[in-house]
Formats: sequence, structure tokens, C-alpha cells
Amino acid sequence: MAALDAEAPPGTAAVERGAHAAAPPRGHPIHMVRAHLDVTAFQRWAGGRGLISRSAFDEGFAMHCLLVESFGELAPQPFRIIVPRDRQRLPGVLYGYAQAPADDLREAAAAFACPLQASVLPAAQIQSKPMPSAWEPGRQLGFEVLTRPIRRRRQSQPAAAAAPAPITERDAFQVEAERHPPGGMTRSREEVYRDWLAERFERGGARLDQARLTSFQRVRTVRKLRARASEGPRALMQGTLTITHPARFASLLARGVGRHRAYGYGMLLLRPPARRPHAR
Repeated sequence: MAALDAEAPPGTAAVERGAHAAAPPRGHPIHMVRAHLDVTAFQRWAGGRGLISRSAFDEGFAMHCLLVESFGELAPQPFRIIVPRDRQRLPGVLYGYAQAPADDLREAAAAFACPLQASVLPAAQIQSKPMPSAWEPGRQLGFEVLTRPIRRRRQSQPAAAAAPAPITERDAFQVEAERHPPGGMTRSREEVYRDWLAERFERGGARLDQARLTSFQRVRTVRKLRARASEGPRALMQGTLTITHPARFASLLARGVGRHRAYGYGMLLLRPPARRPHAR
């Protein structure tokens, strides 16, 4: 199969505005948004919309639909859903990067969100802060990012075929493992995903200094209503990066890392870099 590992998002239903959203203009700050998430109300809304099936409940796809319907063009993207283990007692949290502050999001939700949607993300609990509009080259940052580390391939087919061959998405680790004979793969999943992440950071104006795979799952995802679910990797990476190109890094932060950024993947959550141990 021919390589086709571009970062353009996959084709989606018309409701999915976010997959084609552009990064804000250079120098225009993005806003980090935090909102309380009522998990029970979210599941009730998703179930009523037919977004929960026996085979899968893709929370990222459902949240994407809710955000677009509630906030329109102001919908945060990329975003990250964090659900506590004790979801009956504690609220979930939605983080996202948006081109508008909390006041504008609340105004949009008041106009567009239905009552049940408004109960999922209560307007009074939406908060925001502007992110830096300028970054210094050489600055080191800690990060956490939920990714879908895949590589795209166009399937091979006879040269006389009338239609283009379909494009498939494959786990980056599986793609590399298949290049080796059985038992011949020497690199770990963490190493493969680290290289995958480093490629995307390099294009986005940052150098990956170190990263570790903190959790991994294979999850079933849905990208269109009533479509068949597909399975793929879900990897949480934590580490440290260094900014090499401030403008490209600002765009990376606003756009997100990797594919499926409209569905809960790719949001870079920044933190202080890990401290190095003092010499004794």
C-alpha cells in the first residue's frame, strides 16, 4: 500500500464543522476553556440522539456534535474530556482551545443549546483564560496529549480501476511491526509512538525532548451517524518539549496534534517542565 500520512482530517458528516476549522490568525490569542461536564446528562442526550449503540459509544464524536450544536463556529477544538472514576459523585471536565472567551461561549449557548444540552455543560461553569500570543524559541514546556497514533495508507488496486483506492488508517505500531518477520520487532509501542509524536512536533515548531506512554487502549470509534464503528489506538503521552519555531508552535497549539482532532484527540495540555535532579 502506498504511504499517505498527511494530517488533513478525514471526511465527516456535515454537522462536523470542527474538522475543517482553521487556526486563528497569527498574533490572535486562543483561549483555554474549562467547563464542568454532567456525565449523566451527556449520556442521556447522546442516547436520545442515537449516538450510543450496542457496539460503541464514542464520547469524542458525541461531544463534537454537542459542541457544534451548542456553540456553532465558536465551538472549542481541539478538546479533551476527562471523566473521574467516581462519575456518580464528581463532575467530569471538558478542556478545549477556542477562538472566543467564556462570555462569548455562554452567549452562543444561550442562543443555540437546547435545555438538555445546556445541562451537559452548564453555562455558569464555563471558564476561560487567554493563552500567550507569543512564545520564546528555546522555551521548554511539559505537556500531556491524548493521541490517536495512526498512519494512513491507500490500498493497492489494479491500475485499470476507475475509482481511486480507499484510504485506510492503521495503528503506527502495527504498521512498523508488519515490516518485520514474526518475532523480529525489537522496538516497543512507546518507542514507535514517541517517534510518531516527534514527527508532528517537528512540523509544528517544537522538538520532543522526552516522552512516555502513560496509558494505551484500543477503542471503537464512530465518525458518522449510524455508521459502522472502527477500532484504533488511543494513547496518552506525557513529556517535555522545546519550542523551535514560535509561530508554528502557536499554530500547533491551536490546531492540535495528529488526526481526529475534532473528536477529543490532540489537545496539548501544557505544564511546567519536569525538574532535573540537583547534583550533589
